[in-house]
Amino acid sequence: MLWALQPSFYEHSVSVALPKNVRYTLNGSTPSKNSPLGGGEVLIAHTTVIRYAEFDEAGKRTTPVTGATYFINEPDSRLLTLSIGIDPWRLFDETNGWFRPGHGADPGHWKQPGANWWTKREHPAHLDLIEPDAAARSVHQGESVFSGTTGFRMFGGMSRLHPQKSFSISAREKYGRKRIKHKLFGKDGGKSFKFLVARNSGSDWNRSYIRDVLLTDLLEDESWDLDYQAGRPVQVYINGKYWGIYHLREKINARFLADRYPEVSKEELDLMEHEQTVKQGNGGDYRKLRNFVASKDLAVAANYDHLGEWIDIDNFQRLQIAQTYFDNRDAGGNIRYWKPRLPGARWRWILYDVDQGFGLHQEEGYKRNTLKFYTEANGPAWPNPPWSTLFQRKLLANPAYRRYFVNRTLDYLQTDFAPVVVSAAIERRVAGLEYDMPRQLERWGGKEKNWRQHLDRLRSFGQQRPVHLREHLRDYFSAGEDREVRITATPGGYVELNKNIRIDEGRYEGAYFQNFPLHLRAAAHNGFQFVGWEGTEITAAAFDLPLQNDAPISLKAVFEPADHPLADQVIFNEICPSNKASGDWIELYNRTEETVDLTGWRLTDRKHEMCLPAASLGPKDYLVICQDVERFNKAHPTAHNTIGGLNFGIDKGGETLSLYGPQGRYVNAVTFEVVAPDVAYVQALALPDLDNTDPRHWALQNGDGTPCAANPKDLETSVVSPKSYWLRIGIGVGVLLLVGLARGMSAKRAEGI
Repeated sequence: MLWALQPSFYEHSVSVALPKNVRYTLNGSTPSKNSPLGGGEVLIAHTTVIRYAEFDEAGKRTTPVTGATYFINEPDSRLLTLSIGIDPWRLFDETNGWFRPGHGADPGHWKQPGANWWTKREHPAHLDLIEPDAAARSVHQGESVFSGTTGFRMFGGMSRLHPQKSFSISAREKYGRKRIKHKLFGKDGGKSFKFLVARNSGSDWNRSYIRDVLLTDLLEDESWDLDYQAGRPVQVYINGKYWGIYHLREKINARFLADRYPEVSKEELDLMEHEQTVKQGNGGDYRKLRNFVASKDLAVAANYDHLGEWIDIDNFQRLQIAQTYFDNRDAGGNIRYWKPRLPGARWRWILYDVDQGFGLHQEEGYKRNTLKFYTEANGPAWPNPPWSTLFQRKLLANPAYRRYFVNRTLDYLQTDFAPVVVSAAIERRVAGLEYDMPRQLERWGGKEKNWRQHLDRLRSFGQQRPVHLREHLRDYFSAGEDREVRITATPGGYVELNKNIRIDEGRYEGAYFQNFPLHLRAAAHNGFQFVGWEGTEITAAAFDLPLQNDAPISLKAVFEPADHPLADQVIFNEICPSNKASGDWIELYNRTEETVDLTGWRLTDRKHEMCLPAASLGPKDYLVICQDVERFNKAHPTAHNTIGGLNFGIDKGGETLSLYGPQGRYVNAVTFEVVAPDVAYVQALALPDLDNTDPRHWALQNGDGTPCAANPKDLETSVVSPKSYWLRIGIGVGVLLLVGLARGMSAKRAEGI
């Protein structure tokens, strides 16, 4: 017998002991004063959603509705499970149910206007989220990561016509939970969510089921600088009944943007879609923008530059590159754009709903000339009306925009859109669904043959699209012949190509057009400097490379280590990665007899970088860099030289910290790896004149440390005997590693590796 409502999967029937004085239901409906009374055991013999609450003598509910889903002898799945418990009448009543057309639908019109599923209303529903095999146990398996009441709404456009309908879920305080706190989309996704969508694959329903998530998968590289929804496949149950495979997605709204941009308030932004539909804020500024674009010649540099103050041109261009490659046929429908109401803010575009691409309706869709489609001045009301192609048409009149549009498209055709890359992405998505797909097809009458035909269509598109799109570009822009280019970079830096992609130590080979020069820029990692190019007489770090000559081009950017004159003289002396009172902090020490100006120096960890504000460090003195000066000074009132602004936390389990002077020249670096105690502690250098790259010269000290003062004298004993040193640190604390070859690692540090 279970004494707690633990949502999970069970092989056999289970008995659940409900609390006393509750009324409960077993069909997903909201309990009422007339529901059965709890206080005993309830046998669960098949998959069931239990919901219960307490009521007073007058029949008024006195507690929130609580619930749980028990899955009994269900088929195995490799997907996250999403279970909904909702009043059955709300979805299935023939007159008012949202999953039914109802009496107001017009059956003679293909859109069925007036059908119940076009509602915008919300209804409370119980939600369980269970990760697969995350915590297998003797009696059940699967880890419940959320269980509570949320809001349920219908979702989507024409996809509402499918029998398997999309819906959204909303965490709201009035239901008891403000957020769904779980890393639903992996370690690089968000930590919590207020709004989510269970999407039925939209136009791709009963076809490949993966188009939308597959295509957004291809834009993961940071060079894209596009906002798009994270996604993962889930299996859905509604009131204990299997409802099929969906894709769980983030919901695009003001909260979606505020979660991504901490400086942006969801109340202080304009979010729009389609032609000029306002979703949040107002559209006055956008209307002025559109009038400007329509009335001005953007081939004129002054007009183009002014537009660049109004919109993020690179962001818009990369959206167009992606949509053109995808051959997304819904150019006139799926357009969303936004701008925060902040000084200097610009309009940006959001990529979403691209399932009309990759040959959805045409077996050889990879042959389509989407470039002409997206620049059609007199397209029909759908799919490419004139307003939807206006910005791209006008921008392509500008030589700089045109050049980067062509070159960046070629960049991606040879990297993120290369056939081998796309093929791997397709197979990853197919593998993620293949085990569960038979049950989905059976549930909704799909055919495996049709599913696999659409998968093959995706594969063909990925293989063939680059060849055809390349020729569309060549023809549309009179781009000339191909030119072969090879670019490499020695360790210590990278080459930025077309202000777009980064080329590190591996060799990059690509074919570009003779009439469009490339832009190259050599950039040194922290701790290195650019020396020059091999393969050209050009000495500048950044330059335009003409391609008129038909000879193959091979260039190498050469870098070498670069030390600051004060290398290993301004050093890390004390590191505090764990202190609730003061927050994290770092102490530097100046070994020299001169005051050092640290303004503009850079402090980095494995993933972050901080530019130091105005600061100086006297001879033989200390400087503390902390997260919050007021908080730190309250904990350490005697510390005499502190600055705030530390914009990252120090990982108490291990960290790499580096210090660089002007031009990224190496000053000092330290790496430590510790199985840290769950108490306040510091890493301290035993004596400030010791080599802080030697692990024997550091010790772990419990307590608050000695910021802006000498480390304790007794630390000297830690360097006398390796034996006493290791005993001092203690078994289980781990190993402290100081990196002496910091310059050799700085390339990786700069990339966040």
